[in-house]
Amino acid sequence: MDASPRIEAAPPANGLVGLLTGNRDFRRLWLGNLISVCGGWFSAVAVFAMVYEHSGAALAAGATLALRYLPGLLIGPWGGVLADRADRRTIMLAGDAVLAVLALSFLLADGPRTLWLVYPLTFLSAGAGFVFQAARSAWMPSLVRPEEYVLYSAAVQVNGLLFQAVGGLAGAAVIGLLGWRWAFVVNALSFAVSFLLTARVKRGDRRGATGPAPGWAAAFREGVRTARRVRIIAALLWLEAVFCLGLGGTITAMTYLALHVHDLGDGGTGWFYAVQGTVGAVTLVALAPRLQRMRPRARLAVVGLSCLGEGLCTALLGLPASAAGALVLWGCAALAEVVYGPTAIAALLAAAGNETRGRVMSLWSAVATTSLAVSAFTTGALLGALGHRTLLLLLGTLMAAPGAIWLAALASGRIDLPQQEHSGHLHGEHRKSP
Repeated sequence: MDASPRIEAAPPANGLVGLLTGNRDFRRLWLGNLISVCGGWFSAVAVFAMVYEHSGAALAAGATLALRYLPGLLIGPWGGVLADRADRRTIMLAGDAVLAVLALSFLLADGPRTLWLVYPLTFLSAGAGFVFQAARSAWMPSLVRPEEYVLYSAAVQVNGLLFQAVGGLAGAAVIGLLGWRWAFVVNALSFAVSFLLTARVKRGDRRGATGPAPGWAAAFREGVRTARRVRIIAALLWLEAVFCLGLGGTITAMTYLALHVHDLGDGGTGWFYAVQGTVGAVTLVALAPRLQRMRPRARLAVVGLSCLGEGLCTALLGLPASAAGALVLWGCAALAEVVYGPTAIAALLAAAGNETRGRVMSLWSAVATTSLAVSAFTTGALLGALGHRTLLLLLGTLMAAPGAIWLAALASGRIDLPQQEHSGHLHGEHRKSP
């Protein structure tokens, strides 16, 4: 719907800067999401500090993190069904409005007697966020060309890395100087800005279904069948599920390292987020054009290598005695991680059509967030018994192992991209030839 002739006629962008400067509507959604999610990370730093202050328990922080992920399983897949049958722009506008109200509601939880409010508010905010994300993941790719899927995914990931860097540092500074309340106010304002920017975009595939929509349960089953039938989608879902069993716990463990092992203060997690965001964003901006030019199978190899590298760095994260050493290793993990998103998401988008894109992407999110929730909660429960060094070694192994299996399956020919992706890549090469 509302497809842009300019996008179809123009040559593909050759980098992130070209994509953002040459595509006004994509830039608006990208900027709106950058601002809103920056506010979200700003708020996340405050929530973790608040929970630790009033409870002092790693388990409580792990439960809070788990509640951010759990709606991805319970609500996210249905958000994908909604994104494939309703106007995706309207869903995003409604989501921004709801999230602004919920962000302000965290102000009610700043105290020992009302701390329990953090848990339902975290769940509701995450649920609204997953519905918003399903609509965005289905709509935004239609604003770029298929040859630009790698750049699209890299732009979204850079968005996240930038808000980690800015939100983490700003959150640490503001919490240290002014306390928690202002972080939640800034978060609410960020959703208002996102609403205004999204309202100005009207192009793209705003709906998935072109005919009568099936029932909700039937539509959900259709999305699951698509994910199971297309081998590369099924393989990526498996990889994400196992990898995130390690990844979720690293965030809980990192919070413990920042606040208890290295004693960086209430905003200490902000320094880890800032390193991850800064290193990741700089690396991805530099590498995105190269990733776009790679052959599809080479990009699939990058997916496995990324898992291996991040797993190794995570396994070693508990060894440094100083905060500086831990931050260096955390930065190395970010260096390995940043190439995973653009390569994996580009493969998913190439294999899923517009009619099922919302459901496939929300299933990807649901698988990831379920594993992240289990990992975060389990890590919080085991941290005291096993110690942070042993636990990080186990988490790193869980992250590296699926990467090794993926590379072995790729080498044996058991996984590959759909034929149209190979054809599209070759077509793009011919177009660039003199």
